Amino acid sequence: MLPEGIHEQVEGESFEGSAVNEVEEESEESEESYEEVSEQEGLESESEDSEDEEPKLKYQRLGAGVGEILTQDAASALAVSERFVVLGTHNGAVLLLDFDGNEIKRFAAHTATVHDLSIDTAGEYVASASMDGKIVIYGLYNSEVQRHDYRRPVKCVALDPDFSKKSTGQFVSGGMAGQLILHEKGWFGNVDTTLQKGEGPIYAVEWRGSLIAWANDKGVKMYDVISQQRITYISRPEDSPRADLYKCHLCWRNDNQLLIGWANNVQVAAVKERNRDTSTQGPSRYVEIINLFRTDFIVCGIAPFQEMILIMAYLTDDIIQDEETDNPEQQKRPRAKRPELRIINKYNEEVSADAISLHGFQEYQANDYVLDFLPSDEDLFYVVSPKDLVVAKPRDLDDHIGWLLERLRYEEALSSLREAQVFGGSKAYDITDVGLKYLSHLIDEGEYEKAAKACPTILKTDSKHWDEAKLWDDWIFRFAEHRHLKEITPYIPFKNPQLSSVVYEMVLAHFLNHDHQALYATITRWPPTIYNIQSVILLVEDSLHKEGDNTILMECLAELYAYNHEPDKALEYNLRLRRPNVFDLIREYNLFSSVQDKVVLLMEFDQHLLSLEEKKQDDAPENSQESNENSAKSPVITKPSEGPAVQLLVQNTESVPISRVVKQLQKHPYFIYIYLDALFLHDPHMGYEYHDLQVELYAEYDASRLMDFLRTSNYFSLEKAYKVCEQRDLVPEMVFILGRTGNNKKALMLIIERLQDVQRAIDFAKEQEDDVLWEDLLTYSKDKPLFIKGLLENLGGTDIDPIRLINQIPKGLEIPELKDSLIKVLQDYNLQASLREGCERILVSDSVAMADQLQRAQKRGISCGDDLSCSICQEIFISDETAATNLTTIIFFCRHAYHEKCLLEDNVPPTSENAIKLTSAGYTIGPKIRHSTLLRSLGNPPTCPICHDAQQHNGGKEKQGRAIGKPGLMRRFARGNNSQVREEDGMPPMVTLRL
Repeated sequence: MLPEGIHEQVEGESFEGSAVNEVEEESEESEESYEEVSEQEGLESESEDSEDEEPKLKYQRLGAGVGEILTQDAASALAVSERFVVLGTHNGAVLLLDFDGNEIKRFAAHTATVHDLSIDTAGEYVASASMDGKIVIYGLYNSEVQRHDYRRPVKCVALDPDFSKKSTGQFVSGGMAGQLILHEKGWFGNVDTTLQKGEGPIYAVEWRGSLIAWANDKGVKMYDVISQQRITYISRPEDSPRADLYKCHLCWRNDNQLLIGWANNVQVAAVKERNRDTSTQGPSRYVEIINLFRTDFIVCGIAPFQEMILIMAYLTDDIIQDEETDNPEQQKRPRAKRPELRIINKYNEEVSADAISLHGFQEYQANDYVLDFLPSDEDLFYVVSPKDLVVAKPRDLDDHIGWLLERLRYEEALSSLREAQVFGGSKAYDITDVGLKYLSHLIDEGEYEKAAKACPTILKTDSKHWDEAKLWDDWIFRFAEHRHLKEITPYIPFKNPQLSSVVYEMVLAHFLNHDHQALYATITRWPPTIYNIQSVILLVEDSLHKEGDNTILMECLAELYAYNHEPDKALEYNLRLRRPNVFDLIREYNLFSSVQDKVVLLMEFDQHLLSLEEKKQDDAPENSQESNENSAKSPVITKPSEGPAVQLLVQNTESVPISRVVKQLQKHPYFIYIYLDALFLHDPHMGYEYHDLQVELYAEYDASRLMDFLRTSNYFSLEKAYKVCEQRDLVPEMVFILGRTGNNKKALMLIIERLQDVQRAIDFAKEQEDDVLWEDLLTYSKDKPLFIKGLLENLGGTDIDPIRLINQIPKGLEIPELKDSLIKVLQDYNLQASLREGCERILVSDSVAMADQLQRAQKRGISCGDDLSCSICQEIFISDETAATNLTTIIFFCRHAYHEKCLLEDNVPPTSENAIKLTSAGYTIGPKIRHSTLLRSLGNPPTCPICHDAQQHNGGKEKQGRAIGKPGLMRRFARGNNSQVREEDGMPPMVTLRL
């Protein structure tokens, strides 16, 4: 249980209810044989509460030489380095062992129990502390042996970590004398410095870096060798059991963190640097307890395990408090339980608990056990009891896989093996071999579907030791033996690897005898190249002959013949089955010659698909999922003319002639209607010779579409069509045909008398544009209030004068809603007047803008380049030779330029000498304007010869075009520049606008 106030969130769950994996105890016959045993032979963990929790550690008992030693002596102390293991015994022996337990060297320097051992970091010196009051330091690579006698039992010793590198020879020791002594070599001999005394025996001491930590009856203290200051004191919990019965255990996790286990309390102390001024006195470091919790067992060893803590737990029924009492129950030694190694995470939650079976554990006390660890890539933990030495280390991948396989958890084992392949895989287990065991297990359990699903992953291997194709063959035959080929078939590979054709044919033969649906699914999924198609066809045809019209077998044969490049035979079965892909088959293999005599069958096929679609629409709310699946198999048909069969015939009239189709469908007029309708929609000019027949078919089966046909086609007889419509009393169609024949009056009378539709009569009159027809309509409407009302409401866009219509209304005739109709006439008139006014304003604005634009264009100068020349004599105007001649140049707005003498020849007007002088003197504007005015005043003003000839050439066409135009329409006018059309004076034309 945790103490109150500390980590309350894990109280009651950290150490209760966790699975304890007990290590089996060896039999009494093997009590004296201390050979190395594996987990399975004596240290195998088994769960008390659950088999699903995997232990974190695996165990191995050291045998070899140590087994023989412990038969004659009892272990009392242990220390481990990277090179060797040192074991102390109750007889005072110090044994140097290798990691297999073989004795390397023996030191017999003590006459009593060895309480503690210490090894320097380099592994060159070993120190031992004994009950005989002596401390002996052994040089392992020299003959140096140091003996120090303190005359009182020494409980602990710790060498300076750099003992072999320094000449000071420092070590610290403590014991029953109650003194912690730091020994070192001085100038004048050995010097012993007492670091602490008077607080009871020293039970444990650990030296890491410059820090020494020790424990006595009062608590744990820490000393800094460099600053020679004591930096902390951690008091022993007040309610802890006796310190001599349950001694303190210290272990450094790193240079700044100390693990403390004392009786049933665990503390984690962190050494931190103090932030202070240089003037502040006191230690530069301080210690903070970062974790504290209480256990329900006695701590007899503590060590770091990754980011967690490993604790050796001593369990008894009762904890001894006082052995001096007269109560015989307390004086009686309780019987101990198996010691356990428990792993605690940073949240103080128990992760794992393994009970270790050691010889004679029932009689041992907490102080009889020793736990030490070797920090390395693979942490090793050594557990010592008087008669046993056991090594615990983290379980690796192979251990994990083995544990899973023992519990038949093959899926997890395979998953772990696959993940480990990235890092090199397992050394003890082959992933394919484990996978095969998994498949065998599933088959034995009857989980065939799960086994089949796992086959592609398990049987796919790149190992040279396994033939993937052979593995597949073996397992397919094994499924066949159990009559469960259906489960494995979807996963059988047909490439990489491709199996023997015998395997594939065996599967098909099995389905032919037992499951036709699975046979068809397999044939459609497998490529035809992996088995002998002809052999399979013979087998299926034989079965079909015996069973009659078996739909699934016919589907199989259709697929097989298609695979075998026999489309003619495949077409036969597809048509019998009415399969949608029959049309793709016909197009792909150009089988039109095979269907020329099967037109009726094709049209019936379309009707079948259409009925399926209608049924699907009716059942859609109830079976939406099933209908979606069926829609993926067959095309969606909404109209008969959209059927795949009729579309096939329409799109391939060259291969299947129209006359041949109509001839085969003579007994099926509805099919003819569907075919001709689809043909007309595809191309209105195809099958024109059957348009008279098509009029009858439309009138019979779809009269609503007859009007569109009559409007589009020009190949039917109007007289025959009128008789057909007259027989079926199709008045709108009769009206249209009468309109086509020119009998407008009769057509209008049909609308008025039969349809009594004012709007239709008005529309008909508009279409014909016949004034006589309007007169007939007005005459007929005189005494019919509804027609007068309809005409009044639809005068907009007609040529009827409202006043004329109103004047023709007989006096006293009652017309419903006349007021609303007249109001609508007035509103329409006002709207038209408003539109005219708006158009007039826009026209005036545009006229003004165009006039301004024309004025700016006429006032604008024309840029003349150095290369400007006369269009008649081709002489350049601007040159040194022509500069002195003072010849007058005329440039038209079309940018054609001429010398005045070249253009006018003999009609050149005289130029005054004064004007020539002014021009030479630089006064150029005025004379030029006057001269231009003079030219315009001539009886025949000059025009551009080039543009004048082009205008005369196009003049006849323009006049003819203007003459064709209807009178009363507004003349169009040009916006923007129009430099190509010029008036006779060479200026852009002025457009006359009538407002």
